[in-house]
Amino acid sequence: MISFCRSRLRAEGRKVVLSENETRELHVMSRAVLRKLGGFLDLSGGIIALFDEICRERVEFPAQSMLVQQGGDYSDVWLLDSGWVTRSRHMEDGTRQIVNMAIPGDFIALNALLFASSDFELSAKTDVVAFRFDAGELGRALAVDPRLSAALFWVNAHEESMLAERIVSLGRRSARQRVAHVLCEFVARLEIIGIEDPERVAIPISQTDFSDILGISLVHTNKTLRALERDNVITFRNAVLMVLDRARLEAEAGFEAGYLHFTRRTDRRVGHHAPPLREV
Repeated sequence: MISFCRSRLRAEGRKVVLSENETRELHVMSRAVLRKLGGFLDLSGGIIALFDEICRERVEFPAQSMLVQQGGDYSDVWLLDSGWVTRSRHMEDGTRQIVNMAIPGDFIALNALLFASSDFELSAKTDVVAFRFDAGELGRALAVDPRLSAALFWVNAHEESMLAERIVSLGRRSARQRVAHVLCEFVARLEIIGIEDPERVAIPISQTDFSDILGISLVHTNKTLRALERDNVITFRNAVLMVLDRARLEAEAGFEAGYLHFTRRTDRRVGHHAPPLREV
């Protein structure tokens, strides 16, 4: 059995320690993160029970709360149960670059397993509920349980793939392609965790946030979104994205979702034996 200490709160929020019955009833974290892990991990074993076992302490944060300050000390790793979290770098001139947006089922602050302080700010864009893992305890658990190690290895590789695509956008895609691509990415990520309607998606970020994600001005962001609306590709109003022509949106972005899904390969799923090599 793996146990995680119930340490005092080190980030502002309301702690909720789940009872065994509540954990069994909710399974919220398992459903979000395991949907993403299903193409890589063999979920027929004890991995679901493992996650349900370790996700006992849930913390609630109101919107705009700071989970980790830029330059602040790391202490915990977080797993989002609900809400969106912004990971960003603030520059000396007052500008900001959003590196990514975390959604339910995403781990954040995994670097706490290796580093003492954060180069980025993690803040709640919406009201957030997150599971907290003490970094030291989680690190020790990884050393003894290969299922957990495999899961976090996948999570880290998944985030690296998204960051690589962001670099491509910032370096080589036009403003219209950048906007189209990040919209496609949000929809695809939410589909993985089970949104009901991919043509009408709540994306609780502002045009200023889009500007800071994409590295273009607020005016340019607004013009690009309006142009996509005029062309009947999307509408984006009041933090709700309506996808009117998904095929065209993906074509404009040059979007292929393989980097998010990690095209499923049964010969690479943890827990399955690889087929024998053919003799040549």
